[in-house]
Amino acid sequence: MLLMAASCSSSKQTLNQQPMATGPFVIYKTKADYSDNVPVILNADKSKIVSYPSPSDLFVNNKLVKPVKLNDGYWLDRRGINRNVAFTSHTYSDYAKREKAPSISELMKSIIDDDPLLELYNCKKHLKVSEDIKKVNALVVDGFEGCEKIK
Repeated sequence: MLLMAASCSSSKQTLNQQPMATGPFVIYKTKADYSDNVPVILNADKSKIVSYPSPSDLFVNNKLVKPVKLNDGYWLDRRGINRNVAFTSHTYSDYAKREKAPSISELMKSIIDDDPLLELYNCKKHLKVSEDIKKVNALVVDGFEGCEKIK
């Protein structure tokens, strides 16, 4: 009974106020801290941008959807990145203030790292866990059990 009461604690750290972006539940680690840099998705040979956000895409419930810091230098993705992610010099706050996204050529010129990932895990089997940071951190501590290592 005590265990049940503890699991219902209102102090549980959740993301219910800011749900993840649609797509798989992804945890990643990068070469540097790019948590404030807007990501874009490149094609396989990294010569073209195939996906990028509009400024309004950076908000959910009027809050910026930046990645969430996890244990051991890992991040919980909230934008829908994949193995072909690149990070731009645009910060979330500056990019979000724009009326429209920069042109593709401007975005290409703004890429500061086109190979930033050290590790990438798809944890779609744990989708219900993605809203509870303590449970996401437990996945990290437990070695990403049940997650598919992409990189």
